Amino acid sequence: MVTSFFGTASFGGDAVYVERLAEALMKRGHEVHVIHSAGAFRCVRGLHKDRLYKPPPGLFVHTIASDMRGVAAAIWSHQTGRMGPSRSAAAKVLSEVPFDVVHLHNGSLLGHTHIFDAIPSGHRPVKLVTAHDYWWICPQSLLWKNRRWVCDTPTCWTCLARSGRPPQLWRDRDHASRALAHADAVIFPSRSALETHVARGVRHPRMIVLPCFLPDDWTAHALDAPPSRRPYFAAVGRLIVEKNFQEIVPLMRDLPSHDLLIAGSGPLAPSLRKLAMNLRNVKFLGQISSEKVAGLLRGARALLVPSLFPETFGYVAAEAMALGTPVIARRLGALPELVSAAGAGILYDSPDELRAHMHALAAGESNRGPREQQTLASPPWSENAHLEQYMQLIEPLR
Repeated sequence: MVTSFFGTASFGGDAVYVERLAEALMKRGHEVHVIHSAGAFRCVRGLHKDRLYKPPPGLFVHTIASDMRGVAAAIWSHQTGRMGPSRSAAAKVLSEVPFDVVHLHNGSLLGHTHIFDAIPSGHRPVKLVTAHDYWWICPQSLLWKNRRWVCDTPTCWTCLARSGRPPQLWRDRDHASRALAHADAVIFPSRSALETHVARGVRHPRMIVLPCFLPDDWTAHALDAPPSRRPYFAAVGRLIVEKNFQEIVPLMRDLPSHDLLIAGSGPLAPSLRKLAMNLRNVKFLGQISSEKVAGLLRGARALLVPSLFPETFGYVAAEAMALGTPVIARRLGALPELVSAAGAGILYDSPDELRAHMHALAAGESNRGPREQQTLASPPWSENAHLEQYMQLIEPLR
């Protein structure tokens, strides 16, 4: 597994998938190595705290320098699209073990598929790429244009300038297809993500939709004690503008009988706290463990997912629905797919719709009293089904 962010030096999302995939493969007898760049995380972390993560025994984790050399290497990769100073460290790992599979996840600050160039010429592993976000078609990864709306037509130069991001001179219209040509297969976590990449001109002979999964024992680790004695809504994620928690905080003025519990950290935290200054029913939990996230979701009236950009999957929404907790999500990106797959959840298009759904759910819950949780008997994102499809993809390529 090769990825820019992993373990404590990550923001979640793609790193969570790598962690879960690595552990699932190890449970089935495979040897798994992870190459990641702590310098990449240090370069862009801002106010984000280290994630809580402890690698399972037997997982080989290779961390590229976390000092200023690692930061410089990450900047080099961002500006050139190549590995540069990170190449020798990655090549050393790839030369020591004759890997059967090299799977690239988030290569944004690690040199894209040039990681495959570091594989010794005598080795012929299966080469996979998973597009966890929109990095291949968007220099900001989220398709969030001018820091204001979902990108409809690419105008990357002006968008980068207005967003305060450095330009990437190596990008052109066909760079993604040329880079991905080095991979044997390209994986997308949703049909929405695949269709968006295709619409932006990405082409590859083997493009596969393989949704992320939840570990078999994930719900068993959910803490039973609810984090609040009052009924509450939950929001979980990185505190950034694009996650749009600033939209849901003011809505709590009209719901004094319910709390809003927000879990996560990020650069928007000070602004959100200021926005909630006079709202005693809005509480910030900070960065919490996966077990506490599960407990938070299990006790919630609903999980709110108001993302402004098109999510490529939506892990926290899948986790909530697997625990039997309703999800109220914006009708955008992969979220409608998740709601449809689970046969549960509520979609909305405007803040007024969101407010109406929250009030309706709050009124229904308060009339019934504490609800009994019912986890999905057969969640659509099962570990066994995912690993079976994963190996079915790999075996013919070997």
